[in-house]
Amino acid sequence: MSAGAASHALRGIDLEAVVVAARDAGMDPSDAVVDAAADAYLAQWPDAALTEFTYHGARFLLDATEGVDRTVLAIGHPESPGQAREETYQRGFPIPETCAGRPLDRGHLLPYTAGGGYGPNLFAQDRALNRGWSSDGRRYRAMERKAITDAASSLFAVLLVYVDETLLPGYVQLTIIGPGRCESQVFRNRFDGVEGRERLAVELCGATDGQLGALGEEAVAVILDEEFDVTLVALGDAGMPREEGRQDLDLVAVVEGELVAFEVKTMYRSKRAGRLTRAGNLTRPRLRSTSTGRRQGSQGYVAERIEGIVDTGAGFEGVRVQVVVVDLVLMLAQFFEVGDQGTRLRPAGSPVPCERAVGVALERIRAHRGHL
Repeated sequence: MSAGAASHALRGIDLEAVVVAARDAGMDPSDAVVDAAADAYLAQWPDAALTEFTYHGARFLLDATEGVDRTVLAIGHPESPGQAREETYQRGFPIPETCAGRPLDRGHLLPYTAGGGYGPNLFAQDRALNRGWSSDGRRYRAMERKAITDAASSLFAVLLVYVDETLLPGYVQLTIIGPGRCESQVFRNRFDGVEGRERLAVELCGATDGQLGALGEEAVAVILDEEFDVTLVALGDAGMPREEGRQDLDLVAVVEGELVAFEVKTMYRSKRAGRLTRAGNLTRPRLRSTSTGRRQGSQGYVAERIEGIVDTGAGFEGVRVQVVVVDLVLMLAQFFEVGDQGTRLRPAGSPVPCERAVGVALERIRAHRGHL
C-alpha cells in the first residue's frame, strides 16, 4: 500500500487523514489522494487495470479493464469552462434511466462550470443528488460551489465508490483540499439494497419535496386510521391507489360522526423543522393563498375541494378543518384547529410521536410503487 493511504471503507476513504499524513511527510496531497484511491479500489477489485491520465487539466483514475471502463477518481483545480456545453454528447452518454425507481442524470465528476469535461468526467448520478433537490443534494451542490469559489487555492477531488461491478457508483465522495485544511463528505448515489432501520434515514436524506410531502400525508393517514380510529373518506393524490374521492385536500375523514378536512404540512429541510416553541408546540405552518384568493384551510378553500364528497350547495354550513404538522426531524406530529378564514391556528393537542407511522407510511408507498 502506498504511503499515507487510508484503509478503504465501503462508503469512502478518510481523505482528510490522507491529506494530513501527506503534508506531514512532505508529499504532494494530490499524489497521496490518487494513491489512496487506487489502493482502496484495488483492495476491492484486485484484478482491475487502473490507469491514470490528464483530461481538461485534471487527473483521472480509470478502471480500463476490458468491458468495465469506469472512472474512479477526478482531482484538479476548478476553472472556467473553455468551450460551450456539448449537450448532444452529454445526452448520448449511456446510463440506466432509473435505479430503485429513482431517476438518474448524466452527472459530472468535476462540475462543467468548474471546467469539467465529458467522457471520463460523466457518470450515472442520482437526479435529486445532482440537481440539489434533496437534503443530500443541497449539501452536494454547496460543496461544489465552495470548491469553485476557492478554486485559486484549492484542489477538488471526486471519488466514485462502487458497490458492485456495474457502472453505477453506490456513493460519491467530494473533497476540497485547501491551504492547511481539508473537507470531505460522502453522499449516497444508490438507494437499492437498503433495508431495516436504516431505510427511513436513507430515504429522508435523498427525498425530494414532493416525496417528503407524500410521506407526511400517508403518515397522517396511518395516525388517523390506527391511533384515532377514524374513518377515512378521501385522500389526496400521493401516488397511492385510491378507490374514489381524489381531490386537492390531503385527507377527509369522519371523526366521531363529524366530517373533518385535514391539510398536512410536512417539515424536514426548512429552518422550522426540528424546533419546538416555548410552549412545547411544533411551529405553526404558513397557509398560502391560492390564485383565486382563498387561503388554505379556509371554508371557501375546503368547500371547493369536497364538493364531490358532500353537497356544498344551499344550506352547507362548512366543515371542521385541521392542519396537521409532521416534523420529520423530531418525528412528531401535531394537530391544529383552523379558523374559518384560514388565518388563525391553535393547537388541538400536544405533539405526538410519529416515527412508527412514518415507517408504516414509507412501506405502504414503497409496496405500491417500489420507491418513495
